[in-house]
Amino acid sequence: MPKLSLPFRQIHLDFHTSEHCAEVGADFKADAFAQTLVDAHVNSINIFAKCHHGYSYYPTKVGTVHPTLQFDLLGEMIEALHKRGIACPVYYSIMWDELAGREHPEWRIVNKDGTLADRPPLSGQWGWATMDVSSGYRDLCFAATEEIMSLYDVDGMWFDICFAQPNYASWSKLKMHAAGVNIEDDAQVWDYARKMQTDFFDDMSKLVQQKKASCLIYYNGTIKPDMRRVAPYMTHLEVESLPTTSGWGYLHYPIAARQARTYDLDFIGMNGRFHSSWGDFGGLKTTDQLDYEVGTILAAGGKVCVGDQLHPRGALDPAVYRLIGRTFERVEKLEPWLMDAVPTAEIAIVAADLGKQNWGGIAAYGADVEGAAQLLLELGYQFDVIDTEADFSRYPALILPDGIKLDEGKIAKLNAYLSKGGRLIASGTATLDESGSFRLKAIPAHYQKPAPTIPSYLRPDATLIGDSELATDYDYAFYEQAHLVTPAAGAVSYGEIKSALFNRTWEHFISHQHAPVGEALHAPVAVSKDNVLYFAAPVFTGYRRHDYWAYRAMVAAALATFLPPARIKPAAPGWAEVSLLEQAAAASHPARQVIHVVCYHPRRSMQSINHVDQSWATAGIGLALRRENAPAQVYLAPERQAVPFQFKDGVVSIDLPPVGAHAVVVVE
Repeated sequence: MPKLSLPFRQIHLDFHTSEHCAEVGADFKADAFAQTLVDAHVNSINIFAKCHHGYSYYPTKVGTVHPTLQFDLLGEMIEALHKRGIACPVYYSIMWDELAGREHPEWRIVNKDGTLADRPPLSGQWGWATMDVSSGYRDLCFAATEEIMSLYDVDGMWFDICFAQPNYASWSKLKMHAAGVNIEDDAQVWDYARKMQTDFFDDMSKLVQQKKASCLIYYNGTIKPDMRRVAPYMTHLEVESLPTTSGWGYLHYPIAARQARTYDLDFIGMNGRFHSSWGDFGGLKTTDQLDYEVGTILAAGGKVCVGDQLHPRGALDPAVYRLIGRTFERVEKLEPWLMDAVPTAEIAIVAADLGKQNWGGIAAYGADVEGAAQLLLELGYQFDVIDTEADFSRYPALILPDGIKLDEGKIAKLNAYLSKGGRLIASGTATLDESGSFRLKAIPAHYQKPAPTIPSYLRPDATLIGDSELATDYDYAFYEQAHLVTPAAGAVSYGEIKSALFNRTWEHFISHQHAPVGEALHAPVAVSKDNVLYFAAPVFTGYRRHDYWAYRAMVAAALATFLPPARIKPAAPGWAEVSLLEQAAAASHPARQVIHVVCYHPRRSMQSINHVDQSWATAGIGLALRRENAPAQVYLAPERQAVPFQFKDGVVSIDLPPVGAHAVVVVE
């Protein structure tokens, strides 16, 4: 698959329009449509050939034109956009097709419990008829794609709803049985579903490239922790992440993007202009909110795509594009410092063999991976999330989060990494086998047993306190299952784990929650030896689930002792995300470092996700950047406002002026 470069300022334009909408496209004016996008500084937009309702928006002979559309909406869009130099990949809904589900119920996916993969039958709630791409529906998708690419000069094909999903329909079970699949084994059924998915991708990508070799190809629904498996079928990756939606939230993109960027493909971060999620007509963000969300996309090294939905009558909302235009104008001015800027990473969080997981719906990592990522973001460490096939040697340090299981081949790979000087942070039951021993023998501890109570208590020593406000005379509750280990010979121990007086039961309890601290268990909180640091308490899961500052403080102090000095150290609160990217020298500029500072300013709210709809300048933020030479200048982009700095002993110390939602600091 060719590696193609993408523009920075994109729109994803949904148009899921049911047959109940009259006069579809009646207010569409091609020139006004395209000019609105030009005025909003948009240089690419995904436009629609077929939506989830199953209707097409061009004169198709393969599918069904929307019953109230009277002209070639897709064709007029393409013509007007191309006149203005705006790229327009074409959207086609794959697995969700309400019309095909009604007309061909035999193509629909049946869940394991015998129900149809759909919304409840008498409900108006969200949901669609879900189609099987290994059924006869496959032929419809291929014929429509060939038709679209024959009719139009297509910049790209953007295929939506392309996840793997098992089908327990009678005919599908017969196919699985013929393929040697044990239908009662969930793992085998999911493996078969994933193979049907990639078979479809392989054939579809070949068809698209035969029609146009330079065509962008993307399959949405694939940004899950096993994305390496599907990346070869696409020209780029796109991290769909609407942060105001509970399925995503404001930490989804910063984590998923740090994996997506490791596959040597250009990638896009997609949010939405909506107050909530897709289809939120009348929902609109503030400029502060959109600037913040776009800032997080750029900070991780992504290009930007903002999601919108067109009114059924076909006219764009001017207020939406005034909002987007304000943000995109700033992005356009920043592009000299964004182009070919490469994110840095000094740590990688190693996720498990995620290809075996049954990821459904929106991508989600385990609590251990998410907790490690949140903690590193708040501490200012530069990191990636990688799978076990990645090149470990790219990273000075790796984190093996709490429950990771690895086979002998991956253990050998880790041993080779350690033998060449790599550093490793492990926690909890990472690499623990069924016999109760760590498969990775370099972990400097011998596993004994789970701690006898939940919670346990962590008593830090001076090393685990560091410069925090933790106390050596206090026992901090650890609300998850901790583990008891004995240090290996020559290992250094940190802190002590204690039990509660007893576990709480219906007949054996005290006060409102858990019992207070009891006896010492003579077991360390953490141990280190050579280039391995191990936490007996699964601190990453604990931090993800309980957000207890004490866990973050202990990890921060241990990492400061165990790791070399960080590339960049922010003097800032944890809600100020600091990302370091590097640009190689070019004709227009010298080699330089580009630092994104993104400030998350939530309000107190009764909602599960606090909206970041207000931002205010944050004063007193500083940065300490390690580099070999003193820079010629430090300034804010795009204004080129000079920022004072000092250079001493290989460290550039920078005190920033007040920072809003997003600031870009250039060191060159």
